[in-house]
Amino acid sequence: MKEKFDTVIEAFNMVTERLDRHEQAEEERFQRLESEVLSIKADVSEIRKDLNEHRNNTELHGGKIKKEAS
Repeated sequence: MKEKFDTVIEAFNMVTERLDRHEQAEEERFQRLESEVLSIKADVSEIRKDLNEHRNNTELHGGKIKKEAS
């Protein structure tokens, strides 16, 4: 009877260890994905800034060209 309990306890411990490793791997994966998302957000912010600057420059220079043509 004790051997059966020992076997069950050993199996339970193995499953618990596997679940812990899996949980740790998923947490690491989540952290990597979160870092990538933050990096992409920073890139998008920089692109928006560049596009706004380009738009402002285009409007500024476009206004000068229209005035000169008049």
